[in-house]
Amino acid sequence: MAVNATSAPKLDFVGASETIITVAFAPVKSSSAPVSSYELCWKEYPQNWDEHGQRLSVPVTSPLVTSGTAQGKIRVSATDLNPNTTYTVRLIVLYEDSERSKPGPDLIIDTDAVSCTPERKCIIL
Repeated sequence: MAVNATSAPKLDFVGASETIITVAFAPVKSSSAPVSSYELCWKEYPQNWDEHGQRLSVPVTSPLVTSGTAQGKIRVSATDLNPNTTYTVRLIVLYEDSERSKPGPDLIIDTDAVSCTPERKCIIL
């Protein structure tokens, strides 16, 4: 499998909860080979990619965000993560000619800690 010299787009942080990290990225417009899909990759920091990296296939037909700061981008989430954990997330572009892009820049994100604080309740007397 050949590696295309271009890098995948930079990921923008959208949000994180205890078990989910959500990012967005601009779709790639390639003049040489059409894009077939994307791979969102993540691992716990500082583990290595080869042994601990997880992947999610993101179809090129994923809907674009229509409002807010991620408008015109594809939004995707890594799920079933561990709370209060640091993750490294990156993107790879897969082309129809079986080439892969170089991984995009790493984004390092913490999932939220599990809260033990009771929720506020409003009582009207």
